[in-house]
Amino acid sequence: MPNQNKTIVQGEDIIITLDGKPTLHATTHSLKLDLEMKDIRTKDTNGKEKYPSDLSWSVDGDGLVVIDPVLAASHHSPEDIIGLVLSKALVGVILSSPVAGKGLSKNYTGNGYINSFSLSAPAGDNATYNYSITGSGNLAEAAAPTNNEE
Repeated sequence: MPNQNKTIVQGEDIIITLDGKPTLHATTHSLKLDLEMKDIRTKDTNGKEKYPSDLSWSVDGDGLVVIDPVLAASHHSPEDIIGLVLSKALVGVILSSPVAGKGLSKNYTGNGYINSFSLSAPAGDNATYNYSITGSGNLAEAAAPTNNEE
């Protein structure tokens, strides 16, 4: 019998914001954490032991290129993202669930640099964009908002 208490989180229930704004018509977001492991070996061991070292993180995002005057002020367009890359701006990154009770129970915040941007415009298909952010400093946990807004 299936467990009726579990909730399957939909991709739409988790978003990334850059400096407080989501990216326009995003289709995919991903967060990657890497914990570097140091080798420790002494004359008293038969093999290498591992010890946790530095933590690094990155975020990737994809979206459709859409001209949307209604959302232009509240979202980052692909051109806004290009501007952030060209200016080498440090951006605030938040991974969150925009609606309380859906998706993540915590927000994850940090700062990073958009180190990669790509625009794809194939003939006969939708124009898309993607970007990558490399975290600079800690990625911290924070309580998610309890209301329905961020």
